Amino acid sequence: MKKFLLAGTALLTFVSGSAMAADMRPAPAPAPVYTKAPMMPVFSWTGCYIGVEGGAAWGRSHHEDATGVLITNDYDVTGGLIGGELGCNYQVSSWLFGLEGDLSWVTKKGSASDIAPFNTAAVSGTKENWLGTGRARLGFLATPQFLLYATGGFAAAGVEADVTPPGVATVTETQTRWGWTVGGGGEYAFTNNWSIKAEYLFVQLQNASYFATPVPTPAGPVVTRGNVPLNNNIVRAGLNYKF
Repeated sequence: MKKFLLAGTALLTFVSGSAMAADMRPAPAPAPVYTKAPMMPVFSWTGCYIGVEGGAAWGRSHHEDATGVLITNDYDVTGGLIGGELGCNYQVSSWLFGLEGDLSWVTKKGSASDIAPFNTAAVSGTKENWLGTGRARLGFLATPQFLLYATGGFAAAGVEADVTPPGVATVTETQTRWGWTVGGGGEYAFTNNWSIKAEYLFVQLQNASYFATPVPTPAGPVVTRGNVPLNNNIVRAGLNYKF
């Protein structure tokens, strides 16, 4: 009987010890939980935009009569411009294709004294009042947010020719002139909606005549201008919002 009690006690001690040892083992670590990283927005130039632009403009002009004889020598025509622009872009990989139009108020003007055989006391001038262009753009993305582009298309401008005979009020006439433009620039998008740009444009306007009927004045008639040529060199900056 005593042997059975000792054996039972030993068995209970073994079972208790095993249970306590099992209780003291560390609990298994929970399985890791995996979550997807948040999706970063993909930068794209595709879309339409509106903006403002402004800068400096300069060029050359002169007056000539109906037979092509110079009334003045060439003179500088300089000023500034400011306006708005609207366009759309489509991005394919690192290339961009776009259309852009702009309309600017211009303060570009210049003048010179007439030369013999015309009245050398008279002054003839050229003034550009507004300028608009419609252009295609072809660009390459040097980085996802920095665009280099070439651009070209048509141009239109309101160009005024004026003549001031000695002692007489200035005589003026304005024509809408058409022409072409070509240039290039760079644009940097500092957010997915906002970008800044700088560009150069050359604009050549077509020939146009002024004062088809000579204008009589006390100092003598203002003769017909067979042509008042004008070109533009434009350097400007812009700020665009893509919507």
